Amino acid sequence: MKRILNVLCVVSICLCLSSVLISCGSGSSPSASAPPSPPSPPSSVPVVPRFAYAANADGSVLMYTVDPVTGKLRPNGYVLAGASPLSVAVHPSGRFAYAANNGSDNVSVYTINQTTGALTAGTAVAAGTSPSSVTVDPSGRFAYVANYNSDNVSVYTINQTTGALTAGTPVAAGTTPYSVTVDPSGRFAYAANYNSNNVSVYTIDQTTGALTAGTAVAAGTNPRSVTVDPSGRFAYAANLGSNNVSVYTIDQTTGALTAGTAVGAGTQPLSVTVDPSGRFAYAANLGSDNVSVYTIDQTTGALTAGTAVAAGTTPYSVTVDPSGRFAYAANNGSDNVSVYTIDQTTGALTATWNVSARTNPTSIAMTSGSTAVTYVPKFAYAANGGSNTVSVYTIDQTTGALTAGTAVAAGSDPASVTVDPSGRFAYAANNGSDNVSVYTINQTTGALTAGTAVAAGTNPYSVTVDPSGRFAYVANNNSGNVSVYTIDQTTGALTAGTPVAAGTNPLSVTVDPSGRFAYVTNNNSNNVSVYTIDQTTGALTAGTPVAAGSAPYSVTVDPSGRFAYAANAGSNNVSVYTIDQTTGALTAGTAVAAGTTPLSVTVDPSGRFAYVANFGDNTVSVYTIDQTTGALTAGTPVAAGTFPCSVIVDPSGKFAYVANDGSSNVSVYTIDQTTGALTAGTPVAAGTNPRGIATVGAIQ
Repeated sequence: MKRILNVLCVVSICLCLSSVLISCGSGSSPSASAPPSPPSPPSSVPVVPRFAYAANADGSVLMYTVDPVTGKLRPNGYVLAGASPLSVAVHPSGRFAYAANNGSDNVSVYTINQTTGALTAGTAVAAGTSPSSVTVDPSGRFAYVANYNSDNVSVYTINQTTGALTAGTPVAAGTTPYSVTVDPSGRFAYAANYNSNNVSVYTIDQTTGALTAGTAVAAGTNPRSVTVDPSGRFAYAANLGSNNVSVYTIDQTTGALTAGTAVGAGTQPLSVTVDPSGRFAYAANLGSDNVSVYTIDQTTGALTAGTAVAAGTTPYSVTVDPSGRFAYAANNGSDNVSVYTIDQTTGALTATWNVSARTNPTSIAMTSGSTAVTYVPKFAYAANGGSNTVSVYTIDQTTGALTAGTAVAAGSDPASVTVDPSGRFAYAANNGSDNVSVYTINQTTGALTAGTAVAAGTNPYSVTVDPSGRFAYVANNNSGNVSVYTIDQTTGALTAGTPVAAGTNPLSVTVDPSGRFAYVTNNNSNNVSVYTIDQTTGALTAGTPVAAGSAPYSVTVDPSGRFAYAANAGSNNVSVYTIDQTTGALTAGTAVAAGTTPLSVTVDPSGRFAYVANFGDNTVSVYTIDQTTGALTAGTPVAAGTFPCSVIVDPSGKFAYVANDGSSNVSVYTIDQTTGALTAGTPVAAGTNPRGIATVGAIQ
């Protein structure tokens, strides 16, 4: 086994949030996943996007927090849905979410944590055959689902306390209804019928939510989506077969549609939406991989085409955030989400970012509030290999300073510590006793209470938890494999699954933000193992390893899920990779020089900066990240303690911490939010030979 100065050090990278969160009382409301209310007089309270949810055809809903300044999405874990969810919608109160599961013929029901945005699954309810679209009426009392293989629309009443759905009587639609929407007044509903080339029109019973069919109106060929503008005066249908968008005026008394002049779109438009101001419309074009842009005539509803903008591969849907400043395309073929800013005068889209989704994203829904989501640090933990303990600290939210609590016993020679995404459980990989310590976290003090340790392989060096909080993985250095565990959601206890082979002397394991891929650095085979993760069992399936530098020690993935980095202790550099969003495969870019014996690499939550702990010269390297290529540009290194082993950035992105094996302390830094530069604060004592560090934060 190769060792560096006989010190066994690994990184523990923790992108996790506390489950006890401070409420700002901001409340939430949905985006156009349910039709918006009619325009109202300007309010002094801003509308701020907070959370986004992406339905993925692999049977999951991925959660994001939204940066209200840039529109960037930050992955926040995922939950399971039914089979092949094609649509997700949010209740007007922002308390509930629903997913239409095309493959299992049901609707998943979730409650939304108003502070963290986390989804908790309730009881799914049966739908018709092949449900493809779900929407909630503006009053939040009724939900509707378009079932394309049973040619009808399911009707539900919503329990206002639990969000549970109670089925009413389905109503016939045309042939193959793919989409259903409700007008902003809550009086009318519309369904786009793919194979009968028309739009069904319904009036809504205001007491029961029951639908009464009116006269359907012709659309183009194969309409796949229908939407209503915020004023309730105009409706639009995206026609996949005729490559255009139908335009309608709405009779304000009956809801009847009168066709106007259709306007061309890209190839195979699959989805159409209108921004909250009612001035702009957008269509996602499946066949031409772009988004059409339109301005809306405020008198007639007519569309005037602007310049289309590129999306990812086969965009399935386009969504505008509740503030009307950002747009998002769910790219089914490239497994990512395109992010755009909206010109407030012209409606033009400017692409700014891509973020990974899970497999085959189909639909995005968003919530809003009066205040932005903010992350604050709470606790930090250091694994002390020499004293066989885990140090516990509280983090000052203003300065980042650490205050020590009571350390807790671990196994022999703990080399790594990590925390689950909920912030309820912590785990330490014990290199000397070949096991993993399990702890519960006191949500007020951060104190750790030990549970029952679980066996690992030989010399476990690194432990990580997947973004869903259901699986844990451990890299076992001397048995050349990765242990796989399922996590008990009540106790945090680990149950071992089947280990999977890695390369020679694996030292570090990490999971990408979408929870689909895992990566392991192999110290003596000089490569990075690539795995896909089974979302049901957590099992790992090996892909093709990729070469790294000499003696790679740690690996991390940026928050967008597009780039990976490996710290190479033997070649004194950092390998740079792009990640294939569909397979997880790594493609090497140009490595960048680090300090001497780099052991740990991490990326800040914004994805703009990277940091490397250099064991041999007692420094931390600082880099800026090119947002298009992932390339690293070196800044000015900063001094650390003696033999720094691990570096981590807290969830707020304001502070960085380094575990220093030789000086038995933790260095504290503040991060310049413009340049990423580090300014040293006062180090704090740890146990003997701290080798791994993790932090816990909270969403406010």
